[in-house]
Amino acid sequence: MYRKSWRYHRDAILLWSLLFLMLATAAYALKHPLYWIAVLLIWYVRTPIRNAFVFAHPFRQPGWMPDSNLDFREITFKSRDGLTLFGRFVRSRNHATILLLHPLHSASNNMTLYAEFLVKAGYGVFMIDLRAHGSSDGDTSTYGLREADDVAGAVDYLLHRLDVNGQKIGVLGISLGAQAALRGALKTDSLRALVLDGLGPVTLSDYGGRPTSLWRWLNYPFDWIYYPVYQFMIGGKHTSVIEIMGKVAPRPILLIASGEKDIYFNRLFFQAAREPRELWELPNGEHGAAILQNSGAYIQRVVEFFDKALL
Repeated sequence: MYRKSWRYHRDAILLWSLLFLMLATAAYALKHPLYWIAVLLIWYVRTPIRNAFVFAHPFRQPGWMPDSNLDFREITFKSRDGLTLFGRFVRSRNHATILLLHPLHSASNNMTLYAEFLVKAGYGVFMIDLRAHGSSDGDTSTYGLREADDVAGAVDYLLHRLDVNGQKIGVLGISLGAQAALRGALKTDSLRALVLDGLGPVTLSDYGGRPTSLWRWLNYPFDWIYYPVYQFMIGGKHTSVIEIMGKVAPRPILLIASGEKDIYFNRLFFQAAREPRELWELPNGEHGAAILQNSGAYIQRVVEFFDKALL
């Protein structure tokens, strides 16, 4: 059902070729120790290329649904660029609906925890499998670039439902889902409020200029390789988060940053955003897992944000 495209096979050949080259160089280095420098260099170059491959061609997680009290309906719909996507819909009791977008290597079933507290608060939810994930079509994930068409397609579907108020649609996205939500909001004005949890960089310009710390300097060559290779693998070029943050206004945004790295980037994104905007930092959390650090505060913060923006 999910046949791999030529792009996947091309990228896999590139990755395996570098591995074989590294092994062959290592074998030669056993007799010529100076060549271990070349082995380390190949390993260093291959690592960001491997990461780019994993991001562009994620492992497809089965879309089974965990035990839940949610009364959902399984839906298929079209993205704006024609892919067939899968989702689960729960009707609203307060006339507002929230689109839920999962992180990388995940699927809509992993958004059940978020769906449950939103449904309890009266909201309808639409949990979708983004392209190349779960039961949706596609084999290339573009970290928000083309997932924006998935989001716009999901909103188009909601707007055709008689039980959805088109003036009261919000979105909550985690990591990849946050990128998709941000870029999807530029394709449809019907997304009225955005919760972006774990929003991260997509270009070197999202790092806020030249490195100013040892950590940044050590990672700079890695990132310098990773971003162009990733763009090559997905066949597209991202616009930086910093450049597009301000274009969502006047719709309200809540940025949630969990952990030191997320906080660093989200402070830059917050500065680039326009009012109305909020930034919530959880220094001791982990990327994309803010709800697990303090679920009570997370639920209260998100529900109050959507209540204010949509109700």
